Amino acid sequence: MNKEVEFLKKNDVEKYIEFIKEVFGNEVNKESILKLLENNKILIIKIDEKIVASATLEERFEYIKNKKYYFISYLGVMKEYRREGYASKIFDKIEELVKENKIDYLELVSGNQRRGAYYFYKEKEFKIKDTTVFVKFYN
Repeated sequence: MNKEVEFLKKNDVEKYIEFIKEVFGNEVNKESILKLLENNKILIIKIDEKIVASATLEERFEYIKNKKYYFISYLGVMKEYRREGYASKIFDKIEELVKENKIDYLELVSGNQRRGAYYFYKEKEFKIKDTTVFVKFYN
């Protein structure tokens, strides 16, 4: 039984696909995840070889302000494992990586309906950025 944060490896991609489908309801294919792994970090926690928590870190650079940051996406914990500290363990690992890689800040986007996530991010000292997201879909 492993409860430590680790990086997703290619041999766990199928388990990760199952995790994404269960937690986020999204269908994803293996090629997309392998492409994602080329330039990003996917942190996971497994229990009995099942992925129960995860977050994706994309390293970005803000050229005008000359700042390096991580954009966090797909942070999630399987429903039956919530409120057991797994998201906090992932954030502890992210903070280690921030220090190791001299990252200037973290950024993430969360839906307004996700009240539990809202309080979790506030607890982790995230500030709400005054912005509006515009999206234009083509497909």
